[in-house]
Amino acid sequence: MNRYQIIIKTPTGLEVKRLSSVNGLRAGRSDKAIMPCEITIPQILPTSFFSKDMIIEVWRDNGNGTLTLDGETGYFLRRWDFYRDTDGKDMIYLAAFDGNYILDGREVEYAAESSQATKSGVACDVIKEIIDENFVSATDTDRNLSASYFVVDGDDGFGASVTKAFSRQQVYSTINALVDQSRNAGTWITFDTVYDGSLPFTFKTYLDQRGNDIRDTVTLSVEAGSLSSPVLSFNYIDEKTAAYVAGKGKTTARLVGSATSDAINDSVWSRREAITENFQVTTVAGLNNEARELLNKNKGKLTLTGQIASTKGLMYGRDWNYGDRVRATYLGKTFDCRILGYEINYSSSGDKTIDEVTAFIRGEEDV
Repeated sequence: MNRYQIIIKTPTGLEVKRLSSVNGLRAGRSDKAIMPCEITIPQILPTSFFSKDMIIEVWRDNGNGTLTLDGETGYFLRRWDFYRDTDGKDMIYLAAFDGNYILDGREVEYAAESSQATKSGVACDVIKEIIDENFVSATDTDRNLSASYFVVDGDDGFGASVTKAFSRQQVYSTINALVDQSRNAGTWITFDTVYDGSLPFTFKTYLDQRGNDIRDTVTLSVEAGSLSSPVLSFNYIDEKTAAYVAGKGKTTARLVGSATSDAINDSVWSRREAITENFQVTTVAGLNNEARELLNKNKGKLTLTGQIASTKGLMYGRDWNYGDRVRATYLGKTFDCRILGYEINYSSSGDKTIDEVTAFIRGEEDV
């Protein structure tokens, strides 16, 4: 049985082709990111077969003989090439993007200081309000997607308290900034656009990890052969210890917020200043919050990054999945790490087959 099966559907979810084998496949997921899926197959389909926004599903046998949808996503087809390779074979190349691609299709089309462009509250609920008001219940109804195709999960109360103004900014970059704001304030959250093989796509948020907490059962280490390419980093390069945020007004009447961090006294050289502007914030208190967020974003970090080395006792899809939380040890230090991304690299040519899954972990602490 082939490990991979590709299902191609129309943009509205009708299956039109099932491929039991491919010559090449690169796919994966990554935290908060829009990730590509690239497929190569022989020219078994005509040029007229493909259309933009077809949904491509990658199904994978994780070793138990059953195919499961990989990555909880479908990929939107955005490019297809017909070509002849260096061996004289006629091939098709497909490039598609995961469910988070949807989020890149709107900007916040609301005026400054409107309720849709200035928000305060718990981060995940604020993020869902932004998605809802730009994809589902926009005042310009031409912008709305049908509930048959896209829905927003209910509020969950996750995340730090946030305040942000974001009129005319891109939705995708805005919600990424809100996730970072919550993480920098000490509460780890994330989001994803989930798909189970049937429409609709569902926008969800998560607390602590995207997947399961398996720290009690999985500890990665070089000694056990389960951690490869580890990097332990003590990084103060981008550290800022004093921040100023300028708002509305001119000359001496201009509103300015400020903040300092405890690290400002670490040494005689520790004062490192940052300044930025935000004309959408109309109070000094709000600008002070922006300054504190700027400092939170630019703290010194102690991080452990690396890759999961697959072993017989630690296999993708069986023992761990994208988004899970694990432990990792290196040089006497132990970190709680998240599997923030993975990549499948499959190719088959003649009697040579490559089938690799590379997973990326990260754990960090403020220093």
